[in-house]
Amino acid sequence: MRALPWTGLVAAPLLSLLALGCQASIEDAPPGAGTGGSGAGGAQNLAGSATLPPGANALSLLPARIRRLTDSEYQNTVNAVVGDAANGVSADFVPDSRQGGFTVNEAQRVDPVLARQLADAANKLAADVRTKAAPCAAPSTPAQCADAFIRDFGKKAYRRPLGDDEVQQLTTVFNVGLDGGTYAEGIELATRAMLQSAAFLYHTEIGDAPAATVKLTPYELASSISYLIMGGPPTDTLVNKALAGELDTTEGRAALVAAGLFQDGAGYSSSLPSARVRRVIQEWLGTDRISATAKDSNIYQNFETLRPQMEAETGSFLGKLVQDQKGGSVATLLSADWTVAQPQLLAAYKATAMDSTGFASTPQRLGLLNQAAFLSVFAHAHETAPVLRGVAVMRRVACSPVPDPVDLSTAIVPPPPDPKKTTRDRFSAHATTACAACHNRIDNFGFAFEGFDGMGMARTLDNEQAVNSSVNVVGTDFDGGYADSNELVKAMAKSPQVHECFARNMFRALAGTSNEAARMSEDGFVEYWKSGMATVTESSIAGTLSSYVTSPTFNFRKAQ
Repeated sequence: MRALPWTGLVAAPLLSLLALGCQASIEDAPPGAGTGGSGAGGAQNLAGSATLPPGANALSLLPARIRRLTDSEYQNTVNAVVGDAANGVSADFVPDSRQGGFTVNEAQRVDPVLARQLADAANKLAADVRTKAAPCAAPSTPAQCADAFIRDFGKKAYRRPLGDDEVQQLTTVFNVGLDGGTYAEGIELATRAMLQSAAFLYHTEIGDAPAATVKLTPYELASSISYLIMGGPPTDTLVNKALAGELDTTEGRAALVAAGLFQDGAGYSSSLPSARVRRVIQEWLGTDRISATAKDSNIYQNFETLRPQMEAETGSFLGKLVQDQKGGSVATLLSADWTVAQPQLLAAYKATAMDSTGFASTPQRLGLLNQAAFLSVFAHAHETAPVLRGVAVMRRVACSPVPDPVDLSTAIVPPPPDPKKTTRDRFSAHATTACAACHNRIDNFGFAFEGFDGMGMARTLDNEQAVNSSVNVVGTDFDGGYADSNELVKAMAKSPQVHECFARNMFRALAGTSNEAARMSEDGFVEYWKSGMATVTESSIAGTLSSYVTSPTFNFRKAQ
């Protein structure tokens, strides 16, 4: 797909240009694309490759790239740039495409439908900006007022100073609105252009100039950290730290982490964890899909009522985990004997809140995998789904390879309904077919969760037959027999394989790539992550995220 010119969008027909998408490597971008059309703010040697820190391997660098902001990142960005008028403006945008389950990735495009939605949003937001923009103090020289507005608003929107060529282009747009109109109409038109430009819609990681190895500009570095942690644009505090060179080194970024990456002193909200961190965990485990999950109302009559509370539970649980458990132990994430939920869901769990926040003891329902959101997402509309649950746990939590039936040229034939058999009895037929080699492993993971029905409620009977949740897991570093999913997740919480799998998934989420071509980068991160712990099973959510930010190659990229 043809890459878009970086600075040519603002004065061009937006729908036709944006529909082309943007798939660019460092070779596609003109000099200065990372910091403005004139290359303002660059600190890199333009004559050759950037110098890597000692011990860093250029082969393990992520590629230089330009990626589109996700719908969530777009919303957070317009909130920061425009203010309250932007609330909910992206609510009806087409859903983000995903790689490996994660929305932050290189595959995002602007198709014609999204282009129209972006145009409508820009029109709405620009109209609000127009009403709030200060009138020109010197009506006889509106160009000077427009220049000041474009440079100030543009710096917020583009997350960097504008180059002179960009200012000139936007001034041309302003003049179109001014011709036969008013100063305010010119400002509105220029704002619409900025909010639909590539510089606003895309996050760059390309440095100042083409080279084999590039160093992110200070503005790119500040944005990379901010979008990674908070899912939105950087604050002035963070940008100033980057401009001062404080974030160029591992030590500098470690100092930022030590000072409290989420704290007000670093320019962030003090709320833990951020919506971005919750989103990463929920996308990793698939629980973010609970809002789009449906059930047969004849079988699960109260699912629609409880579904919002199921969604809220995972967020509240993660919030308490990270706030109260020293950064969110991965072991506790998987095996916590407590949760935070609203009254109706706790009643369905047969648990009682122990304080006003909804904190409750749940010794028979350990960790996030035994919460209703995960169990509902990985189930059918009318019954449980041992295969879905088993594959989800194997691939997402244990990084245990599971072949796709399509790749094996195998037809999928679901077990026929039988009201006299349990789900497990029906699915046990897999063990006598050509599918046995895979399903003997998959189904044992899934059968462990048969103590919970298709919407995650505890049960002892299935079709009036006793439920059997005992399993024998093979092919992992926690092989063995387990009575049920609670026993299984306790073993997984102590598994080095599972903790390393968590680190790998966090790399894919934070780096925004699940591409096999990034495997060397992923392996390099995992080794760095391991070096920071006495034992792998001490890993935490915050610690893993911090390892990514402080890794020596964080602010370097290689040409594609």
